[in-house]
Amino acid sequence: MQFTTTMDDIARETGLSKMTVSRALSNRGYVSGRSRQLVFKAAKKLDYQINLLARQLSSNRTHLLGVITPFRGLLGTFYLGQILQGIQEALAQTEYHVALFDSESEDFNDGNKCANLCRQRRVDGLIVVAPVCNDQFPLTFANLKMPLVVVGSSFHQPSISYVDVDNFGASVALTEYLVKLGHRKIGFVRGPSDRRDAARREQAFRKTLVARHLPVMEKWVLQGDYQTRQAFHLALDLLSNGRRPTAIFAANDLMAYGVLDAARVLRLRVPEDLSVVGFDGLEGSAECVPSLTTATQPMKQLGQVAASYLMRRLDGRDQSLSLHQKLPVPLVVRGSTAPPAQEFRARDREALPLRGKVPARLR
Repeated sequence: MQFTTTMDDIARETGLSKMTVSRALSNRGYVSGRSRQLVFKAAKKLDYQINLLARQLSSNRTHLLGVITPFRGLLGTFYLGQILQGIQEALAQTEYHVALFDSESEDFNDGNKCANLCRQRRVDGLIVVAPVCNDQFPLTFANLKMPLVVVGSSFHQPSISYVDVDNFGASVALTEYLVKLGHRKIGFVRGPSDRRDAARREQAFRKTLVARHLPVMEKWVLQGDYQTRQAFHLALDLLSNGRRPTAIFAANDLMAYGVLDAARVLRLRVPEDLSVVGFDGLEGSAECVPSLTTATQPMKQLGQVAASYLMRRLDGRDQSLSLHQKLPVPLVVRGSTAPPAQEFRARDREALPLRGKVPARLR
C-alpha cells in the first residue's frame, strides 16, 4: 500500500506546527527563513506532492517572477547571467520560478499593454534589469501596483524600488586613482548613450577631472557600445595619433579589453606607456595580460537583493513602500595601471605602424 505524505507528517518531521508548515508551503503569512528551509527540506525528503494548479487557483498566484531586460545587448552576457544566478539562489527554497521577457518587445511599448499584463496576472512580480533611459514601463507598472523592483538603475520616483551599484562613486574612485598616479592626460570610452549606468560613469569622470582642475579632452572621449570590437577600433585611431593620453578609462571591462588589444597592436606597453582601467570586474579581467584594474560590481548580490525584496513583499513580510539601495563597488588594482612614463620623445609622438594584422575577432 502506498501512503500519501501530509502536512502532519512534515510537522512531525520538522517539529514545527501544522500552521507554520501550511504557511511555508503556501507562501502565505510570515515564516522565518530557517523554518521555511526545514519545511521544504522535509517535504523533499518525504516526497510531499503539491498540487500546484490547485494552489494557483486558490491563491490567485502563478508563482512566477517576470525578469524584464533588453535582450539585445544583454542576453547571454556575464552580467545578466550573474544577476539571474543571484535571483535563482534567492528563490531556491521557495516555489517561485523565473520567466524572461524582452523589454523591447511590443508588450512594453505603451501603458495599455503594460496594464493588460497586470490584468492577465502572468506573473506575481517583476524584476526589471538595466532599463534604458527612455523606458517608461517601470513607472507604469508601479502606478498599476504590480510588485516591482529595478536592478542596475536608479529612479528618482519614490514609488519605484531599485537596487543598484554606486556607478558614480566607483567611477570617481577610478578617475581619482589615475590622477593620484600622476596622469594628467586621460581618455574615456563611454558606454551606450541610452544606458543610465553609462551616463553616471561618464558624469563622474568629467566632474572628477574638473574638480582636479584638469582638462577634459573631448577628442579623447570616445563613443563606445560596451563591446570589445568597437572599442578596439576607436582606441586604435586614438592611440595612432601623435598626441595621445597616458591613461584610458573604459566604462566597462569589455571595452577595456579592446583598448588593451589596440595598445598591443601598436606596440605600446601597458602600463609603461599606457594605463588602462575598466568597470565591472568580469572573470576575464584577472586573466588578461596585463591583468585589468577595474571596479568590481557585486552582480550576483544585485539579483539576490532584488528577489529577496519581492519575496518579502509577496508573502506580506515587508509592507514598506519601496526599496532604494545602492551596493558598493570596490576598486581592484592590478597590473594595467602605473604612474605615467616620461614625456614621449619626438619620434614616439608620430603615429606608430601596426605590427602585423588586426586580430580576426576584432576586424
